[in-house]
Amino acid sequence: MTLKIVLMSEQVTRLARFANEALPNESCALLVGSSSESTVTEILLMKNVDISPYSFSIEPSELLDAYDKAEKKGLDVIGIFHSHPGKPSPSTTDLKYMEINPVIWLIYSTTEDRFGAYLSERSVIKCDVIITD
Repeated sequence: MTLKIVLMSEQVTRLARFANEALPNESCALLVGSSSESTVTEILLMKNVDISPYSFSIEPSELLDAYDKAEKKGLDVIGIFHSHPGKPSPSTTDLKYMEINPVIWLIYSTTEDRFGAYLSERSVIKCDVIITD
């Protein structure tokens, strides 16, 4: 089974723009949709309270509100998005948090203008990023 996350082209554009507007800091968002299809239907942009180019964190109350919003719509948080100033692959810090957040992590490189997606299940698995119109 191939692990994947499916986004529409306008969602990809929106995430890239959000990441570039946050420079020099990392940006972050929750990706909401159907977990059975791994399809993103909604992006919930979050505030990086770390205000850092090397890390991100989300205020716990904002995170709980986002999960409540998704649940009320009958959707799941299927991914965590954030940006990196380097390669679109998990950092050491990301790897630690990926273990306790078992969803796909979508990482956008602001320097390489490309995405990478990963899931931690006993080991880190590279996932496909499918972009539709």
